[in-house]
Amino acid sequence: MDKGIYTALSGGLAKSREVELIANNLANATTPGFKRDTGTFNEYLTELRRGDSVDGLQREIQSLSDPDARPTGDKSFVELDGVYTDFKQGTLQKSGRALDVAIEGTGFFEVLTPAGIRYSRQGNFSIDSEGRLVTTSGFPVLSKATQGQAAVSQLEVRGAPPVTGQVPDRQPDAQARVIQLGQGPIQITEDGRILQNGAEVASLSVEEFQESQWLEKMGNSYYRNTHPGNLKNGVTTSKLHQGFIEGSNVNPVTEMTRLIEATRAYESHMQAVKTYQDIDSKSVNDIVKDR
Repeated sequence: MDKGIYTALSGGLAKSREVELIANNLANATTPGFKRDTGTFNEYLTELRRGDSVDGLQREIQSLSDPDARPTGDKSFVELDGVYTDFKQGTLQKSGRALDVAIEGTGFFEVLTPAGIRYSRQGNFSIDSEGRLVTTSGFPVLSKATQGQAAVSQLEVRGAPPVTGQVPDRQPDAQARVIQLGQGPIQITEDGRILQNGAEVASLSVEEFQESQWLEKMGNSYYRNTHPGNLKNGVTTSKLHQGFIEGSNVNPVTEMTRLIEATRAYESHMQAVKTYQDIDSKSVNDIVKDR
């Protein structure tokens, strides 16, 4: 088999993954608080990755007998290096609802889910039958915790350099910080204080992070913090706007252009794979005829 087919096939697989990311962005173009994803790709050159050592040679010999190993020799491949989220601010859209709250800045609402604390930029809240302030998924929104410092920790997340720092401590626990509301008009200030009938009843918890890329998407606009030391301590700089919703930061025109380009590139790669297959088939048939 011609070695070029591996390069063409890997390129096609990479482009198919890019098409999936773009399609998901377009599907969520109107989802409040959604942040677009983009993929980065890396070229794998066997010659550059191969170590000039006895151990490197032994690994290459072993890979020849491994059916799941990459093909060895002078070949190149395209690999998905990572999927990154663009946390750029979305447009604030006026809704007029008292329980719609948009974040201006880098913060995230703190939400209690069955899987633990999650974070979201989606601020179209409501009040459930138990009087709790909840998200569109029915998960309780949490009030601000008392901030403290715990033990020193090493930040080792997704290949990032280790960073020594204090792990922020949040008290009381999440279950005790569920926001309960009664009857009467609600006012939410820029710093997150919730006033009902003129009296402060709670304060929305808005957390900020040292590195937003260390947040992992969990679906339905929720994120999981991959390391507790990623939380920032101190006063947050994010502002809240009552009666507004933060729109998605997806630009449909840009994404459609990217989708067309990625689709055409995918088709080109698949055509190249078919050409290599035709060449192999022709070669086999010619050999049989020569005999």
